[in-house]
Amino acid sequence: MFYSAKEIESNIDDVMAALLVHLKKGGYVVIADINVKNILKNALNYDFKDYHILEICKPTAAKEIIGKDDLNGLFVPCKMIIYQEGKITKIRVLSVTQVTDYVYPEASNQIRKYEEEMFSLLDSFAI
Repeated sequence: MFYSAKEIESNIDDVMAALLVHLKKGGYVVIADINVKNILKNALNYDFKDYHILEICKPTAAKEIIGKDDLNGLFVPCKMIIYQEGKITKIRVLSVTQVTDYVYPEASNQIRKYEEEMFSLLDSFAI
């Protein structure tokens, strides 16, 4: 599968607030929060569901991964989406190694270590 998933029966605002704390405890920072609902409303006057695209980075991982090879910056930061469907908030984290295994295997092992850490952090998340 090209992503790791978590679903929580709670509203997106509560999940986002708790998730940001959880990520911070794991050493991660959110460097971008793209609020798709607001973008579509402002740009197109289109009503869309609550949907966020997060760019997440662990500074120590970025230092190690990009420090080894400048091209590795193409795979950092980690991409996560959070959206609400009914009473369920869905979280998905992209598996970068699904790409690197095929197109840039030299980076896969180093990236896999942090990807597995992120997936484990998502698995342990609860509110």
